[in-house]
Amino acid sequence: MTTSSQTDTDWPKAQEIVDHVLELRPWLRVQQAAAERQRRIPQESIDRLDAAGVFGLTMPKRFGGADFTTRELHDIFRALGSGCGATAWMVWAAAGGNLWSFAFDEDAVAPVYEAPWVGNRTFAVGGTSRRMAGTARQVDGGWMIKGAWPFATGSVHASHGYLAVFYDETDDTKTGMVLVPKDALVARDDWDAMGMAATGSQTMATDGELFVPDGHFSTPKRLTERLAELTARGEGPRRGGLARSLVTGAGVALGMADHAMEVFLGAVEKRSIPYSPYVKQVDAPIAHLTVGRAHTQVRAAAAVADAAVAQLDRLDAEETDPSDRDTLQLHTDVAYIWDACSSAVETLFRASGASAIAKRQPLQLIARNCRAGSLHAAHGIDTWTENIGRALCGVEAHASAGVLERTS
Repeated sequence: MTTSSQTDTDWPKAQEIVDHVLELRPWLRVQQAAAERQRRIPQESIDRLDAAGVFGLTMPKRFGGADFTTRELHDIFRALGSGCGATAWMVWAAAGGNLWSFAFDEDAVAPVYEAPWVGNRTFAVGGTSRRMAGTARQVDGGWMIKGAWPFATGSVHASHGYLAVFYDETDDTKTGMVLVPKDALVARDDWDAMGMAATGSQTMATDGELFVPDGHFSTPKRLTERLAELTARGEGPRRGGLARSLVTGAGVALGMADHAMEVFLGAVEKRSIPYSPYVKQVDAPIAHLTVGRAHTQVRAAAAVADAAVAQLDRLDAEETDPSDRDTLQLHTDVAYIWDACSSAVETLFRASGASAIAKRQPLQLIARNCRAGSLHAAHGIDTWTENIGRALCGVEAHASAGVLERTS
């Protein structure tokens, strides 16, 4: 159990966490089907992951969290993704929620991290529109919030949530985040998806209006200011913000692609191709082309990821934040990685024949999880290639933005 007294010296090294995750990989793979049926990560998996240290990856250092480089985080998420893509996604998404902890004063955040807890401490729901956020109105001593927040990944296992709210009925730039104990919210248990079903990404809602004290309300502008203050004192997270979170999360896609390739190659000498002259699939040239194409897609995606990781770690070492253009390119790189990995996994799945559609076969689940991850708005290949294309052509656009990216 991590406590606020834990120091850098007794936190596991990143490679030790990778090693623990690889030891857990057989367990995570066996649990994938059960996790999908339960639509959440089984509690025993949460217990084992917690013991391995994965829920402290992005906790504030002053509360005992790790201080890993982008490279180290990316490698941990890739290892997790090669065990269970949905589990890796949940851990990654919950890790991103910790960034908002830096936007609040110590007395508001301390109870989140100092109470005994197994699993992720927080979840965060941003969104790009009022449909995906709540509303807030100011009252004496705080705010009255209400609404429903869909896709609250990590909410099943968390103790607190960060929820996006609009606090001006006429201005969509007026957004904030409120810190709320999960037990003050209603869990709708409505997450039933074709992929990433095990992430428990349910809707969280208020029952009418809920009072939130002033100290539990913040804004993206305040987050930016607090990050600058804490970074200057050596207490903040590493630089990169949302772009860094997305780049590290691309390791989840690569991990799933690694697993898919392992599954396919493990069966290629046993599988035949009916109605063809090949007794074994391994003897068919089309199998060689399939493996070569998928391998090359994943290798290219990994090379893009490596370049993005190296850029962020270099900027961090130089104490420089990514520019707006850097961030746009990094977003596009991440979309490319997810698209390439999901395409490679789909290629391997299609080449595995009709037997691969059985729920007992892992490749169908890997394919569905990877495709679902690639469809997330932050990973949409068409959106982000258009965005970078507009920038290259010098065409300005007023794109929608999540709460993390607003400046109010």
